[in-house]
Amino acid sequence: MADQVSIQDFIQKNEEETAEVKLDRFPTPFVLRELSISEGERLRKQATKKQRNPKNGQVESTVDQSLAGELMLVAGIVQPDLDNKELQTAYGTLGDSLGTLKAMLKMSEFATLAKKFNAINGFDTSVDDDVEAVKN
Repeated sequence: MADQVSIQDFIQKNEEETAEVKLDRFPTPFVLRELSISEGERLRKQATKKQRNPKNGQVESTVDQSLAGELMLVAGIVQPDLDNKELQTAYGTLGDSLGTLKAMLKMSEFATLAKKFNAINGFDTSVDDDVEAVKN
């Protein structure tokens, strides 16, 4: 018979991992945090579009992967506060935190933030990388 396991062994407070990313043009680093599964699911749902297929009349859902990734990145940015009115006013993007981020950054800077965000959320390895790790 298996040893009795305490349920307390599985009750853990989720500690968010954070990371700082210093971009040359900004004197203060950006701070990123990892997202929970429920946050990721909510954002993926926001990026899902439903359309009726004219051929068969069925409603089909498609996820805009690019938008989902952008929404997740925005949600993962702790600093600067992309919802800050002064920041949004400066970039002419009132009420649009994603638009603020896009207005602030060059493509290379956006890619740098996205790469670090993916790393702290565990999206930086491919299935091929995992297979290679298991082989070795």
